[in-house]
This record gives sequence, structure tokens and C-alpha cells, in this order.
Amino acid sequence: MSPFQRHQAQFVDRVLFFEKIIGWAQASKAEVLTEAWDYTTNTAETGRPLSGPGHEHDWDATFAAQQGLVAEMACALRIPGGTASGLLQESRQLVVERPDTLTALRTGEISLRHARRVLDQLGSVPRPARAELEAVLLPHAKRLTPTQFEGKARKLRERFHPDSITVRRAKCLSDRKVLFFPDKDGMATLWLRAAGDDLQAVYTRVTDAAISLQGPDEPRTLSQLRADVAVDLLQQGVTGSGLGAGLTANVNITVPVLTLMGKSEEPGELEGYGPIDPETARKLAGTATSFLRVLTHPHTGIVLDVSAEPFRVPAALKKYLRLRDGSCRFPGCNRSAGHSDLDHTIDKQFGGPTTATNLHFLSPAHHNLKHFSEWKVVADPDGTLNWTSPAGKHYATDPATRISPLLQQTAPAPPPPTAPAPPPPNLWTSVWNTDNSGDPDPQPF
Repeated sequence: MSPFQRHQAQFVDRVLFFEKIIGWAQASKAEVLTEAWDYTTNTAETGRPLSGPGHEHDWDATFAAQQGLVAEMACALRIPGGTASGLLQESRQLVVERPDTLTALRTGEISLRHARRVLDQLGSVPRPARAELEAVLLPHAKRLTPTQFEGKARKLRERFHPDSITVRRAKCLSDRKVLFFPDKDGMATLWLRAAGDDLQAVYTRVTDAAISLQGPDEPRTLSQLRADVAVDLLQQGVTGSGLGAGLTANVNITVPVLTLMGKSEEPGELEGYGPIDPETARKLAGTATSFLRVLTHPHTGIVLDVSAEPFRVPAALKKYLRLRDGSCRFPGCNRSAGHSDLDHTIDKQFGGPTTATNLHFLSPAHHNLKHFSEWKVVADPDGTLNWTSPAGKHYATDPATRISPLLQQTAPAPPPPTAPAPPPPNLWTSVWNTDNSGDPDPQPF
């Protein structure tokens, strides 16, 4: 290692050291809060309820003591009472019910934000399934950002919920609503809760329109443009410049072929959102103008490359790559693949082929980082990217969608046969795309 790399590595190691201390302190804090709750509940010495006629609805001694502890912690930590109550409940969950998650927090393998997301996911499944789900979630929490982990966890929990996603969607649809919250300085918040596929299409349409307005003479940020476009579309149907007339959202879904045929209730996958119920997946597939068939290796499940010759990426391959990656493949980045650059992992000028295994999406910032800094990347055949930082630290990112993920992770790839027969497809990707005005085969970066 060069002197620069040694110093860079020392800075990273020092930060990680303090991060582990923070995790240890937060785990210890949870244990102390749990001990305080248990002691207060068992002794109830601070509960002083009144007795006698007219006081039948007063707190009993135990509840009064517990509420006294909540107020005590709220004042000591300078946080609202509701936040203190949630902190005590969260601490008891970690210490009493989820010791493995607590250990991961204590050792610095996960942060408190990760731990809270683990608890949130476990709380959404029946109690008998929680221990098994926790064992599946923790390895992902140890290597993903909190936001990335939450998206991964929403997909994994589908296997542990006894009710199908169709039943749960039907229950939740009754809770759709629009709320208005006035704010200070003449501002307000409009809150919309509805079906995930509908809102993903709305967000995609707003984002695409906002990006089209960006330019050297446009002073507004992308977030400001999104807000302005959304207001114009909701108020008038089009933006002030007429943008939005005839514009529809591009919605990409991945549908298992048996689900598409009505012979399975396995959820589909909505790009940028996650699992969707089979009926919605079939409905979106029914409106598709075309299908992209993805052929996979019959043993490993790895996607077969489309072509190793042309520099220009075939439109079908580009669609598959967008669905496979989902977002920028740099560690921690969530910029969608649709708004990122398609990059040759091994540069074309150095002999890198234009194939699925050598093409990955990177945001413009991370595309430049790869080319102009000491960050290095190596791609595995299953779509995993292995990054090495200037300090020599190693990070890996997984594709958003794997074909037969269990096979890819557990089965070694057999030597290819001399004359392989065309493998049957095990996944169909439906592209609901009613906007054919763009370039169907853009030049990769």
C-alpha cells in the first residue's frame, strides 16, 4: 500500500472504531432502559394512585409507575413523551425478544437505524415466524444501507407471512386516502396513500417530466422540479409549458411465468417498489405492448448473455439490465437505473464485451468516481459487483432482481456442454410502456 492508502485506511478504521463504540453504547442503553422498566414495573414504588369513591378510573400503581418512568426519561433525554415511550418499548423488544439483533448492534455490525428496521419488519409478521425471519434479515442488515435493507426486507418477508399478498392488499386498499397538512411560511404538505403500483407510476411520470426540464439555464433542483410538475399536473393536467399532455408512465414488472399463467400466486416484482400481488402483476402484463423473454442457465439460473459483438446495447438487453440492477450499483446509492448511466465494468477500450455480465448501471456521479478515482470494481457472473475502495476496503452490491437466487447462491456452475440445447425460460418480464417517443436503443456510456 502507498502512504496515501495507509493514511486513508487509518481514517476509515478510526471512524469504524467509533461507530462500534456507538453501537455498543446504544445496546447498553437499551439494556439499562429495559432494566429500569422491569424494576419500575415489579416494584411500582413511584405509583401513587388515589383510592375511594370517584377514583375508580384512576391509574393503578403499576401503570402509574410506568408512566412516571416514561416522563422521567423524556425529561432526562429532552425528547417528547411519545418518543420516550417508543424508546422503552423498542429497548424491551431488543433485549427480551431479539437478542441476536441486540448482539449485532452491540458489536457494531449494524446501526440503530438498521435494528429499528429489523424490528419493524418482524412486527409485521406473526410471532411464530419472527425468529426465522430475523435470521434471514440480519445478514442483509450487516451489509446494506438502511434504505436498501428496507427494500430487501420487504421482499424477504413475503415468504414468512401466512396471508397472501393478495389478501393483504385487499385489506390495505380500504385505507387509501389523501390528507392535507398546513405548514408555516405559506407552505403545506399533501399526503397520498394508495396502491403501490399506482403511486410508483405517478412518481415515475413526475420524475421523468422533471428530468426533461433540467438544463444549464434551469435553476431549480430536481426535487423542486418534481414538486412543480406534480402541482401543475394535479391542477391543470399539464405543466405550464404544456409538458405532460399525452405523457404516461413507464412501469416495469417482473412476473414469474406460472403467476402469469394463473397457476401460481407468487408475487410479481414492480421496479422501484418491490413485491406486488399476482392479480395486479397479471393486470399490468395484460396491458403490455411487448414481452422481454429472459433465458437462464438450466442449472445455475444465471442469465445467458445476449451478444458479445456489438458495442450498442440491444434494446432487449438494456431492458433486462434495468430490471436486474434496479438502481445504481455503487454501494449505498439508490438512484434508479432508469436515471443512471449504463457502464462497461471492464472498459470497452480494454476489451470489455458488451454483455450482461459486463454491463451495470451507475449514477453519473459514481460513473465518474469509477473512472477518475482509485475505486475498482469486479463483476461476478451472478450479477454481484465487488468494489475496492482507495483504502483497500471491500464492498459488494447485489442486483435488485436475481433469476433463481437460491440456485445462484448455492449451486456451483457446471461446465457448459459442448452443444447446449436452448434452456427454457423461468421468468418473463413484462414492460408496460406506452411511451414510444424516445430512443429505443440509446448509446451506452
